[in-house]
Amino acid sequence: MNKKILAVAIPAVLLASNVSAYEVFSSDEGSVEVYGQLRAKLTKDEGKDIKLDDGSSRAGVNATYTVNEYFDVLGAIEYSLADEFKNRYSYIGASGDWGKVTLGKQYLTADDLWGVDNSYFYGGSHIVEGTISGGKHDSSVRYVFENDAFYVDASYAFAEDDANPEVFELFGRVNVAGFDVTAGVSQATQGHAAFDGVPAGELEDFYHTVWVERTFGDLSVGVQYASSKIESDAVNMELDRTGYGLALSYGLSEKSSVYGGYEFSEYDVKDAASSVLESNDATLVYLGAVHKFNSFFRVYGEAAYADGTTAGFTNNKNDWTVAAGATADSEMKYAIGARVYW
Repeated sequence: MNKKILAVAIPAVLLASNVSAYEVFSSDEGSVEVYGQLRAKLTKDEGKDIKLDDGSSRAGVNATYTVNEYFDVLGAIEYSLADEFKNRYSYIGASGDWGKVTLGKQYLTADDLWGVDNSYFYGGSHIVEGTISGGKHDSSVRYVFENDAFYVDASYAFAEDDANPEVFELFGRVNVAGFDVTAGVSQATQGHAAFDGVPAGELEDFYHTVWVERTFGDLSVGVQYASSKIESDAVNMELDRTGYGLALSYGLSEKSSVYGGYEFSEYDVKDAASSVLESNDATLVYLGAVHKFNSFFRVYGEAAYADGTTAGFTNNKNDWTVAAGATADSEMKYAIGARVYW
């Protein structure tokens, strides 16, 4: 990539107060585009004060260059514009009729595809993936291939002497009688040193999911099942989690839509004899609406009902624990937000 182009593009997108969409560079050889979004959200949880924050604003640069008619090279970098200016991802890659491969810091397949969740704020409680991997990895390879018959997406992340978790993920999608069916598996393994009387060993998270989606005119419907098992070869204990989700979206007009969802999740902590030591479940229901004034500006609002307890898991490579996570007692949550794109 031309360093002079980046030297102009990055300060322009991050510092300008009034930015509109544009290509920084375009020719027969390729293109460089600058993009981003500024977010603002106002949230109110039961028993807490109203909170205003930036809602994960970000900005980035994409570049694609043609090597020949069968082969393109590409690169992307994105930064958070929140309280801490931080790199979200940065990778290079290549693409062609054979698919696309990317290498570097990027979102892994399971986290990027995510699943059935229309929520802007509260949804996704049933999608129990990425507990050990974090859903993103500093040193990973991802391959994507798509044609009219099917879609394949795979990721491999390097452990690098246990500095990171080792992750392998494979997902696929096919259309069956008008229904889009997506299924996938993820296995993440993190080596850990001895701590607090626990011998050195490995943590393993095996995650699998399947979801089905279909559009009936202005109505879109999706259902999902997800499951995760986390276990260690150093401790005779495991954490089993399952989640179920239903998501709906209905287009009121070309610019406005309403959406909603129901999610149920449960977890069990078991010992070596598969005896349940701890068990809890949680329910989440959300309802919202979004209006897109144009491709650059949208506003949205959402309300959610939460009840129950989700599993909490901390993994700091050499120190991990399982405990109760988020807990709600028939609580209502409210949020409104806006996004400006360029």
